[in-house]
Order: sequence, then C-alpha cells, then structure tokens
Amino acid sequence: MTSSTRAATILLAVAALLFTGSPAHAQDVWTTVPSSNQPGNNVLFGAGASDAAHVWAVGRLRPRAGTGLRSVILRHDGASWQPATLSGFPGNDTLFGVDAVTGTEAWAVGASYQLFSRSSTLVARWNGTSWTPEATPNGNPTGVNTLSGVAAADGTVWAVGNYLESGSYTRRGLILQRTGGTWRISPAPRVLTTEFLHAVDATGPADAWVVGSGSSDSVSTAPIALRWNGSTWRSMPPPSTGITALSAVEAFTPSNTWVAGYTQTSGDGVQPYIAQFNGTSWRRVATPTIIGGGRLTDIVALSTTNIIAIGTGGNGGTSLVLHWNGSTWTRETAPNAVNLSGAAAVGPNTFWAVGNGFDISAYEDRNLTIARR
Repeated sequence: MTSSTRAATILLAVAALLFTGSPAHAQDVWTTVPSSNQPGNNVLFGAGASDAAHVWAVGRLRPRAGTGLRSVILRHDGASWQPATLSGFPGNDTLFGVDAVTGTEAWAVGASYQLFSRSSTLVARWNGTSWTPEATPNGNPTGVNTLSGVAAADGTVWAVGNYLESGSYTRRGLILQRTGGTWRISPAPRVLTTEFLHAVDATGPADAWVVGSGSSDSVSTAPIALRWNGSTWRSMPPPSTGITALSAVEAFTPSNTWVAGYTQTSGDGVQPYIAQFNGTSWRRVATPTIIGGGRLTDIVALSTTNIIAIGTGGNGGTSLVLHWNGSTWTRETAPNAVNLSGAAAVGPNTFWAVGNGFDISAYEDRNLTIARR
C-alpha cells in the first residue's frame, strides 16, 4: 500500500468510526470469496489495492498441458474476481508481489525464466487498461535474478529481490529504483554473505524500508532491514535471538514501521515474529504462541490500531491471521489454506488475503482469496 493510499484509508476508517461507532462483530469474520482458476496448478503470491474496485492478486499458473509457467493477475472490481489483461509478457514467468497507487497505476514484480537455469527481473505496470512489462536491470545479466516485493510512493517505485552472483552459489540482495521513468540498481550495503530481500515499503522519496533475511559463517538465519534516507541505504535490523527471518514491512510514517516474519526458539519451535520501529529504535511486540508453529508472510493496515498479519500455521494447511487492535495481537479464525502469502487493505474496513488451497479431487493447487469486511 502506498503512503498516499494509506493516508486516505486511515481517514476513511476514522470517519467511519465517528459516524457508525466501533465495527460490528460480523466484520471480524473471514469468509472465502470465489476466485478465478484455470486447469493446472494455480497459486497466488501477492495482493495490493488502491480502492474497492481495484484489488489485485498476482501469482502463476502451471498449465496441465505443456511446460513452463504463466503469470496470473486477478482483479476484484468490487463485485467479483476477474483475470486482468496482460500484454507483452515474455512467457514462462511468475509474479510474486504487487502494489497499487490509483485505479490507473499499479505495479507487479517477479521473474521470467530462460533456458540454462537463467532468469531475469520482471516488472509490469498497470495503465488502467492492461498490464505491460517495463525494461529493468539485473544484478547478474547472465544468471539468476528475481524480484519479490514492490512499493510506490510519491513518484518513486522500489522493487526488491535477489540474484545469484556470477561464478558462485551465493545470493545477493537486489534493490531497483524507478525515477523519471527509468529503472536502475540502487546500491546497498552487504549485510550478510547470503541475502534474500523479500519486501519493501515507503512513506516518501526520503524514507523507505527493505526487509528480508540471510546467513553468514556465524549466523544461520538472521533478519535484514535496510532504511533509505533519500540518498543511501543503512542497515537497521530489529532485535532477534536464534533463527529469525523477515518477510513483510508496513511503513506508516518515518516514526512508525512494522515488520513481520518468523523466529525459531528451542521451546516453541517456529513462531510468528513482529517488531515495531518508533523512529529511533526497534521493539519486538508479543504475538500469540501458535500450536504447531507459524510463519507470517505479509502485514497490512487500515489504521495504526487496525492491522493484520497473515501467514501459515503448523506444517502447512492452516491459515494464520493475527490482528492488532492498538494494544495486543490476537489470532483470528480464517478459512484454511495451504498457504496465505499476500494481503491488502481497503478503507474503511476491508482486508483481503490470498494464497492457495489444494483440490484433492483434481490433485491440483487452487487460488484462494478470503476477505474480512
């Protein structure tokens, strides 16, 4: 969600509360919303929205016949989910993340796959009529490159992912910046030997966050959090002990940013991890202990007191949704999915989550979209 869109939704949420009081209990119920599927394995990875008529979900289809992958973009227009028009995609590609600015501007990112284990960064833009790819640089032009997260704010678009360094099996974080209609690589400090950057959010041209995880000789898995000050990136990771990874970030203002992922302890196994930045320092925020464990994959908000974090509980097959009411995180009941991977917020009171379930009768993955409204 962009900073301008977030501000609008927060104002709508406040106005709704002034006129209607606290949300009714029915708005706390998550329900399955029918979505489009095609023959083959369908998976949704990311979601974003600018308004109720422009809710986007992105992912991929592996058709039953033939080989290769095909990018999928679905749009909920306020009434139902429909496939969007894609133009000029390279083929054998996948989309992992999406961010919507207005009804005529949205961005999706992923990768296109070539022979000999090569892949290239993929960024597509919605112009109000169709989705069309733009030319983007790669960290390793002859190797493996992928993008997993995107965010737009005040004319700047960020896309993040990783690439495989030439002549090695080491992943390096990749940050792309679009200004003036052109994409370029934005240099960032190397934090760990191996780096995976998963998500990005920005409040403006001089304040952005990128999060992910990585490892080095002395650390198996550690969180990565990089902050942009308008000219350079600085490493500012949240507190962690043991194995911790970040997969999502939601930035309200320069003094209020949330990150989500997972951490692993000896007592409770893999558990959700959430931390908040107050403009000066990080604090880890307590979350419910999930029986069987749980990992968070996205975090979105309608206001500072109405935030959800979504993911998967147990060993898969159990939807995980946490809600922040301004003081505590609690777990909400949601329809089960193999994975919940992306979320979107639409003012004044609607949350969306997307992922995939498994159809045992066809023995194929199916897109799953659920809503809380």
